[in-house]
Amino acid sequence: MRASVVRVVWGAVLVAFPGAVLRRCPHTPRTRAASGVVRLLGARQLAQGLVTNRLGVPATWRGVPDALHAASMAGLALRSDRWRTAALADSAVAALFAASALRGRDRRDGRTGAGR
Repeated sequence: MRASVVRVVWGAVLVAFPGAVLRRCPHTPRTRAASGVVRLLGARQLAQGLVTNRLGVPATWRGVPDALHAASMAGLALRSDRWRTAALADSAVAALFAASALRGRDRRDGRTGAGR
């Protein structure tokens, strides 16, 4: 399954079910503000998935926002006991999307022998 499809589905889940996502992050407050942040992050995932796919953004550049987001969430996890679990989970997801973009670049450049 293409990463852009996974990203759009993940974004839709975050927008539609923020409470369910927050319940899976122990020690994370389940407030209206937290739900709003989850929805905002979901909207970013949706937009990024749709825009980068439509505009034909090179795979390497598709991973840049994810790598930056992973780093910022890792920083939040280091600084905040309250948001640590959610920030680590979000950092891991962003890191996976960044790695997927780099892997996609290798495939399209013909380095692995697989086609697009």
